Amino acid sequence: MSHTYNTQIQASIRQWVNVAAWQRPFAVTLTQKQTRWNDDGGMVQLTSELASRNVRHFLNVLNKQVYGSAAQRHGKRIRSFATFEGSAEKRLHCHMMIDCPRPDLVEHFPSMIARAWASTDWGDHQIDVQPCDHGWLIYMTKLRDKPDFAAAFDWDLCHNPS
Repeated sequence: MSHTYNTQIQASIRQWVNVAAWQRPFAVTLTQKQTRWNDDGGMVQLTSELASRNVRHFLNVLNKQVYGSAAQRHGKRIRSFATFEGSAEKRLHCHMMIDCPRPDLVEHFPSMIARAWASTDWGDHQIDVQPCDHGWLIYMTKLRDKPDFAAAFDWDLCHNPS
């Protein structure tokens, strides 16, 4: 795709996410194991599909921690935005913005994220969770480190209620 097309996508994403509308956003980097043993004793290589499924599981666990049974029964979901980066030279990993939905959770939210990530099959021990601002969105939507810029954003993992 052309650079002009990618910069148009980039501008649209930055406008859609609108960090100013988020309440207590956190910048999250999730590293994933690149290989793991399966139940049959064979090695499995991480693919973009497996990575996406793993992050979806992580969000389901985190949503249940925050909303309890309402997460499943009523579809209550934390506001989130996700992109994947990686190539042959760089490990596949996920950058996210995750909005802490309640002020009483802010202090414990990073440890909740860490516990939810540790419960996944592909979750690696190296994660980073920090309060964030618009600069994190700029970093997440950078053009480099994304072989196919438009495909780097996993819209199934994004929840941005209006």
